[in-house]
Amino acid sequence: MRIHRQKRLFHRPEDLLEMVIDVENYPKFINFISSVRILKREQPTLSTEALTVDVAVQYKFVAETFRSLATADRENLRITIEKSGHGGAVRNLSNIWVFHPLSDGSTQLDFSLDVNLKLAPLQFLARNKIDSAAKSIMNAFERRAQQVCVPAGDKAQDLRMV
Repeated sequence: MRIHRQKRLFHRPEDLLEMVIDVENYPKFINFISSVRILKREQPTLSTEALTVDVAVQYKFVAETFRSLATADRENLRITIEKSGHGGAVRNLSNIWVFHPLSDGSTQLDFSLDVNLKLAPLQFLARNKIDSAAKSIMNAFERRAQQVCVPAGDKAQDLRMV
């Protein structure tokens, strides 16, 4: 299942990147994430941070914990998230956030998600819900940005990426 979204956000790209990599706060604003536990935090370079994370997800009758590796590349304003380890219902996961700076200080967000589940019935159910789930997640992040990030940009301007 693949999703790709682009959206202009009226916050600085650096602030948005820091908000997205702050995985410990996800349960505060994403209603189906019940807990997040950072198992390992590394800084391979001055501008790169890698987190190994266990995320507990609960949606209706499904409760699942999966391990992922989240890498923040602050120099390139990019976060990649991939499934890590074995086990769980997630077969593969690739999630990429790219924060393109715009000339007025706002951000063009480029978001992609590619996820496959191990169990065919779950994959079938998720296929029908993935679009609305992605929209819900993006809305949750946008609301969170309005709470924790300083506003930037001019909503009256239609800008292209710099």
